[in-house]
Amino acid sequence: MSNSNDPTDYKIYLVNKGSSVKNFWCFLKQPEGINSPKVYANSSAMLSVIPNYEGINTFTIPLQYIIGAGSHNNAVGLDVKIDSNIVKKVSLQESWAANYSTVPPKQGPLLTINQDTTSATDTIGIKSNTFDRVANENSSWYSSMSFGIESANGYVGVTWAPSPNDSSTITPKFAFYIATGNYTSNALADIETISNESAKIELSNFNNLEATVTLTATGEWLVTPGKPQ
Repeated sequence: MSNSNDPTDYKIYLVNKGSSVKNFWCFLKQPEGINSPKVYANSSAMLSVIPNYEGINTFTIPLQYIIGAGSHNNAVGLDVKIDSNIVKKVSLQESWAANYSTVPPKQGPLLTINQDTTSATDTIGIKSNTFDRVANENSSWYSSMSFGIESANGYVGVTWAPSPNDSSTITPKFAFYIATGNYTSNALADIETISNESAKIELSNFNNLEATVTLTATGEWLVTPGKPQ
């Protein structure tokens, strides 16, 4: 799988067979290779779906990955709202550098591509610089790093706190979770909890770039290839 200048759009159709309106959230499955002990789900892609709605509700997701870097007054953690200061479109086999400042002053990070280095096949490399994380956090200045997809419905990805002078070789997984619950846009959520309580959509579930996720009347998830019947 590779990126192109004109990304392919995948569609996930949403069907609610329950008795009440539900907010459907889209989350990205955690990629492999992130060099951090804790990675959080981060999404702003949500649609409110009426039961037995006669129209169409879809998440439209391009095959175009992005990386982001941020510096904030709040530490990366559960329920913390994180938006990246800077975001870049990336392609497989690219290598990127994330440069965070050391206080003072409190400045946002930079993201630059390394033209002289490539990452392994089907991966994306990203490395942080030698910033002073201890001094920054003692001054309530916290760094974040994100990887994901900017969909037509909002950002879908993961976020973590980078260590100084650290490298990650990310192997993306074009797979998603559809969940309902009391989530907040761009507020970090627990991936394990989401994966246990959601519908999982793999690349193999798509037919002609389309898949359908149904919340049944009994509260169970059903994933079927193609458009809704």
